[in-house]
Amino acid sequence: FYESLLNWQPDALFLPEAEFAAAENVLPDPEITAERLAVLLQIGRGTGRHVIVATRASLDQAAPEHGALESAVTQLQRGAAAKMESLLERLVGSNYERVAQVTTRGQFAVRGGIVDLYSWQASMPFRVEFFGDQIESLREFDIDTQTSVRDLKSVEILLDQGAMDQSGHVRDYIPEGDLVIDIEPEDDNLTALSSQVWRTHIQISEGWIETGPEDFSAAFQDCEVGEFAVGDLVLAEAKRAQFVERLQEWRANNAKIVIYFQTEGEIERFREIMAGAIEDVEFVEGTLGRGFCFPGANLVVLSAAELFGRFAAHPRRRLRRAERHRVQIDFSELNEGDLVVHLEHGIGRFLGLVKIGRARPPGAPAIEVTDGLAPLERMLEAAAGRGYAYYAVTDHAPNLYMQRMTDEKMLAQRDRLRALQSEYPTMTLLHGTELNIDPDGGVDWPAEFLEGFDVCVASVHSHFNQSREEMTRRIVRAMENPHVNVI
Repeated sequence: FYESLLNWQPDALFLPEAEFAAAENVLPDPEITAERLAVLLQIGRGTGRHVIVATRASLDQAAPEHGALESAVTQLQRGAAAKMESLLERLVGSNYERVAQVTTRGQFAVRGGIVDLYSWQASMPFRVEFFGDQIESLREFDIDTQTSVRDLKSVEILLDQGAMDQSGHVRDYIPEGDLVIDIEPEDDNLTALSSQVWRTHIQISEGWIETGPEDFSAAFQDCEVGEFAVGDLVLAEAKRAQFVERLQEWRANNAKIVIYFQTEGEIERFREIMAGAIEDVEFVEGTLGRGFCFPGANLVVLSAAELFGRFAAHPRRRLRRAERHRVQIDFSELNEGDLVVHLEHGIGRFLGLVKIGRARPPGAPAIEVTDGLAPLERMLEAAAGRGYAYYAVTDHAPNLYMQRMTDEKMLAQRDRLRALQSEYPTMTLLHGTELNIDPDGGVDWPAEFLEGFDVCVASVHSHFNQSREEMTRRIVRAMENPHVNVI
């Protein structure tokens, strides 16, 4: 029923029944749980009208108390001011699990200034990228490929206290005055319904048709425009002429004719094909699987999907499966110097397996990682072994937020590098930084602080949607900074 309803009401909602574990220690399907939370959250807000399909059994099932979900939601908006530490504290306090890579709901992962998060009610996980204390971007991403799918303007996070609450019932979300339609009611169902707060109630059953004459005066009917395959409307003149004749018949009866198209481009294409034969026809941009005629209102509604031979299939309501198995890595298959992707730290270079103490595993991977997360001594040793004459350490400056860089951390790193210089007389060690080029072309630190670096790299890390002129001015200004050596 719900799948058919989508043809007429694409924004209809479905509330599935809650699953109860058939065996001990087996948890309910997380997809169904998430779908229920999302629908109940939308219903509980009471914003606008909704068509909601549910089963009788689901009405008496336990659900979060009415209003609990809304109070447990926190919203993030792109471009808004927000502190990453505050978000992480709220997630931990709401029983979200911090992991290396998000694979299921209730988890979050942190990589520099990026937070991956899978909220309890969400159909897909999303990625929050911070630029200082501002949310730079919000994107949904695919759980299997970990790649971004689409940009978002805002996201909602359902905190644990709202998701776990089961002190109410589904029927609490149906206020007095809502229209309740009972399809194929059970014999005793009307009595049960009368005990609820509902005042308006309709019952529908196919079995009742046999009790009296059928009345089709208010029924929708097929428009009899014929079957169109892909390309028929353009290439098959006979079928096009048949459709024009049908339009003329409707016009002669003063019928109102409306055709639904999925895109503006479809409308323009249809105008070209049917030029001179579509007077008084109203074009509407929207989704409609099949057309219909309503003689009682002298109304004809057609679907371009039928006329172009492209039947739009509505997606099934099943949510994406979140569970996945992490690939196990055999480090013996890697060669020294191979590029690898670390789950937490990003792209790095495999330097081999090294023993790091009795209390640790006998062999642990050493990876040269961006932002200096590998030991500085180990990186210098590897550079000297390759015969490098120069080695520069250029961690990100504070505005990019990659590793919470501070003035004190940077100065301590400089002192440490200077102390190590004596151990590598044939290799010059340079202390530098990777500066972020702000939208106006400025960089992180003031001139007096930048003077202490041996080399400064400046890069664009954000605000990629600037115009060509704005981006050019931005980079040129950074190049004009006397302390910037590399772009």
